[in-house]
Amino acid sequence: MEYGDNCWVDIQQADKDKIVVLPLASMEQHGHHSPLLTDTYLVTGVAERVEERIRDAIYMLPTLWLGASDHHLDLPGTVSVPNHIYTLMIKNIVRSIAKAGFKRVFFLNGHGGNVTPGTQAITELANESDVYNNMWIALASYWTIASPAMDAERHGMQTKQLSHACEYETSMMLFLHGEIMRMDRVTASPPLVDSPYFHGEHGGRLNVAKRMATLTPTGAMGGPQHATAEKGESLLNAIVDEVVACLKDFATW
Repeated sequence: MEYGDNCWVDIQQADKDKIVVLPLASMEQHGHHSPLLTDTYLVTGVAERVEERIRDAIYMLPTLWLGASDHHLDLPGTVSVPNHIYTLMIKNIVRSIAKAGFKRVFFLNGHGGNVTPGTQAITELANESDVYNNMWIALASYWTIASPAMDAERHGMQTKQLSHACEYETSMMLFLHGEIMRMDRVTASPPLVDSPYFHGEHGGRLNVAKRMATLTPTGAMGGPQHATAEKGESLLNAIVDEVVACLKDFATW
């Protein structure tokens, strides 16, 4: 059920054991070929399909399009808030939901830059008040939840995992919003580093701080030229299945 379609008296009388789900996204550069709202379109696409499947078990909030994307600001178009502000945003969203009496909050993340400040937010909340002792508050990116189901071979991918404006994201965008994609100007940069400890696209055993324009001057990674709408549909269906399973499990905690 869409949280915002209710009146306040409906929320007052709601089943407070239902999960309140908030998709998290961003408005940031996604290379020469994919729009600034790519992360917002993708996580919203997942969330809408999840809501259709289990609408009686959840309250779905509108996607929070504003993300922590300062590392993308070198390339024009990005709109961002710094990490410490994003942490405050997430904390106050949870406080509002808790004040309404709900016991389960799930942040469905669609932008990598939100993970650190978002995790800090829910960690600080858990430590600052006994109010949260009887709540379950979780944050996870859809590609982490669905990792086992996003195997490259299963979906015919040429690249091994999701990165940024990559074959995976581009394929899903071609399926969801192909009319606004600019595949005629796809460009991508090779990984800046490829070592046993860190890969410029996929990360690794080290946490490395780099602005995106340093890692990829074009703003895109991961072979977007290999993307197809068919791959995107296959990926999206697999992701939705995994997120639904995760939320059903979360509801039993």
